[in-house]
Amino acid sequence: MHTYLGKIGLGLCFLGLQVLLNARAGGVQTREATIRIPYKNGSYVGKPLAWDGRDMMLLRRDGKINILPVASEKDFETISHDFKPFSAEAIRENLQREFGRKYQVSITRNFVVVHPPGDYQVWAMPFEKLYGRFDAYFSSRNFPLSSPDFPMVAIVLRTRTEFDNFLRAYHDYDSQILGYYSPKSNRIITYDQTQGSSKDQNWFFTADTIIHEATHQTAFNTGVHSRYAPVPRWVSEGLAMLFEAPGVNNSLYYTKLTDRINRGRLTELKAYYRNEQVAGRLPELIASDQLFRTDPSLAYAVSWGMTFYLSEKMPQQYHQFLANDAQRDDFADYSSAQRAQDFAATCGSKWTDLEANMKRFILSLE
Repeated sequence: MHTYLGKIGLGLCFLGLQVLLNARAGGVQTREATIRIPYKNGSYVGKPLAWDGRDMMLLRRDGKINILPVASEKDFETISHDFKPFSAEAIRENLQREFGRKYQVSITRNFVVVHPPGDYQVWAMPFEKLYGRFDAYFSSRNFPLSSPDFPMVAIVLRTRTEFDNFLRAYHDYDSQILGYYSPKSNRIITYDQTQGSSKDQNWFFTADTIIHEATHQTAFNTGVHSRYAPVPRWVSEGLAMLFEAPGVNNSLYYTKLTDRINRGRLTELKAYYRNEQVAGRLPELIASDQLFRTDPSLAYAVSWGMTFYLSEKMPQQYHQFLANDAQRDDFADYSSAQRAQDFAATCGSKWTDLEANMKRFILSLE
């Protein structure tokens, strides 16, 4: 049983924020400005994303997002008319102060990685390698990726105890998870799961959880998913589970269809088919995330099966669907009816045929 429980989703809908930043505030086009918001004993600096007259969503220069009380223009000051993210070097300095001397902070092309002292080729480069494989997968399918707006932060803590203590700050922390990507902080957090055994540069690729979470992070930072619009959960989780298979995350070396199968999910899904628990679940998952709350194991299995089927048998439609989904308006409500309509626009609405074809395909896999 895979222990990852799916801690994904910024939860933009809970904010209830309207995008009101087209209006000028303080004589400045606020959406493009850098502002400072005093709060408690300090202040926060960043670019406002949304404001409803009570709270403001602020994108900080390190890529984090904060929700802060802002009732009027008097509650913030404009310090620049443009917005520039921190450099990787500045983020490294901040992380070194945050985590102290017991950790090393290394920079790769796209990542800043906090890790136990040691060779950065072992600890940091695996994240970069997955990024390269992710890019190769989509580029070979004529799906160009955008460059990340911010250096991506990955944190590899030394022990499970440190990991538990660190994640207790998150309200939805679960003691069973092995890794966590937070779209709000834009960080992936995990720990050294080898626990002192010998390790090499392949340690990363032997842990499905790390690949899963790093795929989330990469997808949300390269335009495959949007950080600012609610992504259907089957879409984000299905893609992350897809990349757990070596034939997907390393397709240059693993070239067969059998290499692209997520074996754990295939076993689960076949069992659900035998127990006749899958019928009707595709349109349910497409329209709503409810199944992830009521029966998460089934939701994950069917999400992987649907994603794998679409990527193998309907790749053009699937990638067009992903592209369309990433272009939806920021912070807009996303109703069940609209979710179903958007899927049908690229992949069709003949649910009975789709379910039958997917079932036939999945049960043919060995």
